[in-house]
Amino acid sequence: MIGRPLRGRSECFPCTLSAMLIGLVGDLEGERNAAVRWLEVLGERGDVRVAYQLGDLRFGMGPDPEAYLAAIDSVCTRYDLRLFCTNGNHENWAELDRLWSTSRWIDEDGGLKPIEVAEHVTLLPRGHRWNLGGRSFVALGGAPSINRHLLTEGVDWWPSEVLLDEHVDATIAGGHADVMLTHDSPLAPYCTPEVHEVLRRNASDNPMEWPESSLAYADEGLAKITRAVLGVQPMFLAHGHFHVAGEGLVQLPGAPSATTVWSLAARHEAGTVRVLDLDSLTEASAA
Repeated sequence: MIGRPLRGRSECFPCTLSAMLIGLVGDLEGERNAAVRWLEVLGERGDVRVAYQLGDLRFGMGPDPEAYLAAIDSVCTRYDLRLFCTNGNHENWAELDRLWSTSRWIDEDGGLKPIEVAEHVTLLPRGHRWNLGGRSFVALGGAPSINRHLLTEGVDWWPSEVLLDEHVDATIAGGHADVMLTHDSPLAPYCTPEVHEVLRRNASDNPMEWPESSLAYADEGLAKITRAVLGVQPMFLAHGHFHVAGEGLVQLPGAPSATTVWSLAARHEAGTVRVLDLDSLTEASAA
């Protein structure tokens, strides 16, 4: 089922702060301590009420997914923080597909609704749109697993991880968004220098010795997200997936101004969490 561009429910997005700041969180990869640590960092600031996690939460995965989710919800409750998650490749896509096939999470027009998996934690469908702090947003999750050959279908890999052309088409059809949140990165020259270096090494040296089939699989996802980014022409783009912290300023063809791109790190690494000022679309100063 293809997610249509949807408007988020206004009551889920507190807009009363004088300066609207949002937290951005990179891949957590199911690591409970990392998730709690970074949410505490955001909560202790006292000026962030909404955070967006950019995929590979590892929803529904691991030895005790319920306890993992409960720990995340607990720290969000403590700081009155709402966490909205753009899905990655490392999620239990069988469970996501099951939830998004039930009437509770389908709107009257057949589009997919955000799934409230805990009191303070919500999963966003592909192509979901909303407004916050005077900015328009779109989320587009999913990506191919470059380590697909090491994974087992139905255990730690599901075909639904990949973006389809239909997802990209629906997202582009929704038009421009000021802020775009994805899991995968666009290709060069529209990515951060740090991601560009990872892609260059994979293509030239291949230090991880990825099979050609895995590299080709990953390239298909990169091409799709690039097409989506070029179609939406966001002013700001943030993503995870590559586990490298970086920043770049890129010019999308036909865009009236340059686009700021952030790639976020993962787990406990520096650069896994950043705070965005929605007024200036720049990094917020320390609280």
